[in-house]
Amino acid sequence: MAIIDENIRGKVGNSVFYRVGSITRVRSAAANYLDANTIKQQENRSRLRVAIRFYQRLVEIGLQEAWYLATQGTGKNGYNFFLKLNMMVFKPNGKIGDFARLQLTVGMLQKVNHLMACVDEEDAVVLSWEKAENLPSAGMEDELVVVVLYADRSFSPEFVKTNGETRGDGKATFRLPGRRGTAVHLYCFFRKKNGEAYSPSQYLGIS
Repeated sequence: MAIIDENIRGKVGNSVFYRVGSITRVRSAAANYLDANTIKQQENRSRLRVAIRFYQRLVEIGLQEAWYLATQGTGKNGYNFFLKLNMMVFKPNGKIGDFARLQLTVGMLQKVNHLMACVDEEDAVVLSWEKAENLPSAGMEDELVVVVLYADRSFSPEFVKTNGETRGDGKATFRLPGRRGTAVHLYCFFRKKNGEAYSPSQYLGIS
């Protein structure tokens, strides 16, 4: 804002002149309204709707608990944290753009090193990982949990039926009845037996 000596009122270009008592003042006019419906903004809104729809699927199988626990005491909530980490993984056309970047869980427990998957001659999936020292953040009794997304129904996460393997086992074997003819996306994580802590999910793809 500026003060001038001339008795001018009204708008000239991007400046507005107005009187306050005997003083003429000038200020910049408000910028023109920006269109809130550009192609990029439409895409972002579509992407947000897709991310919300996927989070609702996690709620249906109980995985929102991991996000809730991860944000306790932070003043944030699990829903917003999920969107912050994952929204750009989803595409405006309703699909998952990068399965490897998708995080199904977060938490304070440690990931495992050298997590690998292979399919044996009996068509069973074999997971293996490096055993490590028993720590509060990586207990040998932490339960292995595996969630699968099949490529032809990627918004329908399912828990895989395992045999109760734990972090200390270093290995797990299970079957995927819906695997034939479609790519499979596995998300593996560990959970304390009391359910009070999770590790971040780790991704493995099987074609």
